[in-house]
Amino acid sequence: MKHATQILAAAGLTALLSSTAFAAQVERVRGTIDKAEGSTLTIKTDDGKSETVDVGGAKFAWVVPSSLDAIKDGVFIGTATKGENPMTALEVVLFPESMRGTGEGHYGWDSITDQTGGAGSKVKSAMTNGTVKAENANAPKVKSAMTNGTVKADKAASGGERTLTVSYGKDGSKEIVVPSSAPIVAFEPADKAILAPGSKVFAVVAKDGAKAEGKLVAVGKDGLTPPM
Repeated sequence: MKHATQILAAAGLTALLSSTAFAAQVERVRGTIDKAEGSTLTIKTDDGKSETVDVGGAKFAWVVPSSLDAIKDGVFIGTATKGENPMTALEVVLFPESMRGTGEGHYGWDSITDQTGGAGSKVKSAMTNGTVKAENANAPKVKSAMTNGTVKADKAASGGERTLTVSYGKDGSKEIVVPSSAPIVAFEPADKAILAPGSKVFAVVAKDGAKAEGKLVAVGKDGLTPPM
């Protein structure tokens, strides 16, 4: 019974973060914390709107700087990517063990800022979450997507690029080139005390009519802007 409960919980998290699940009811909100009162969080979004979210049942995480060197064998990651053949990472998030399996799979994401090409423009992306085995690579950059998973990492290629093979589910896997310019961050488990006005925030929100329920709230530590 315990094993079955764990499977159902993992499936629920996967569905939660996937853009194909819950259709239009699940949104990703990016912006700055305006205020936090009780279980209510008000976010000033990047497009200038105001979003009020109930975070009474949300999970919280700090977003902290990390590095390519931290992507080792067996690490569970999430990465938004652009293009195909090869897919190129726009960012990489390392998950703590307590969040292993979150959003596992490969699915469409939304437009995020491309910090790898110098222009800083927004590009369409996809997400992959899974377990990674890394290999050498020196591939060109292309159109976007998101990947979360567990990682097996190896030597960097010339120019600091690395190729990660991210496996997910029973048989799925993607090869993803991570350029040296891609932001690398990590999640650290936290609580609602991190909800300080002025902090940059990324939130996964489930909407049902006028009600907006926060599922995951990730706050950039020390002024960091979450890149996902």
